[in-house]
Amino acid sequence: MANQYGIEIVFFKGNEPIAKIIPASYAGSFKLWLRQIRAWKSKRVNFAREFIYGKLHNQWVTLRYYEKKYNINLNSDKLLQLEREVLVENTVEGVMQKEAEGAKWYWSGVRQLIPKELGFKGRKKRGEAKDPFNIALNIGYGMLRKSVWGAIISVGLNPYLGFLHKYRAGRPSLVLDLMEEFRSPFVDRKLIGIARQNPEEVKDIKVIYTNMIFEEEEIYTQARRLANAILHDEEYKPYMAK
Repeated sequence: MANQYGIEIVFFKGNEPIAKIIPASYAGSFKLWLRQIRAWKSKRVNFAREFIYGKLHNQWVTLRYYEKKYNINLNSDKLLQLEREVLVENTVEGVMQKEAEGAKWYWSGVRQLIPKELGFKGRKKRGEAKDPFNIALNIGYGMLRKSVWGAIISVGLNPYLGFLHKYRAGRPSLVLDLMEEFRSPFVDRKLIGIARQNPEEVKDIKVIYTNMIFEEEEIYTQARRLANAILHDEEYKPYMAK
């Protein structure tokens, strides 16, 4: 019946997609994949800009929240400036440069918020992280990745063809693209709150897993928004935290 009506079936283990059945007619997904390839060729920088615009805005929101709460200066204005500047970049490389500049200011601000006893001196990726806060961040991002991956697969997009992150065999580049918008509001802000309230809890994996419950509907809504923008050749608007 699914094949007859062109319905695709996705199998999950927990919230991680593990398989997808596509009807022999290749109805929805194939059409969307073709549009995705065309968009990658003609509008790659447009989508890349919006992903990073959303990321910079959401990082600004996080720092600005703590600036107001504690009456301190975390240089959130630098992110606000980069947020405006990235919109006029006309190359993916230029967009990524703005992202890198934003990361420098953002993590410098976050470092001021994290209690000294956690030893957080800057962002370290998986494999490099030694301090509890970076380890917690990597766990959170791993869980976020699964949720975003599930949303991307479910709406029919090809997870391996991204606009910001380059194609590499086996790497879900589009998942990494969409993740950028959610990292700060869905992971960073929760972990900063835990660290400030009780630094010891950042070291407890159970606490991290318990708190990494994401707003799935917002993630799926954003994935559908991305699919519609690609399918109908419309302007894409990123997720904007408040």
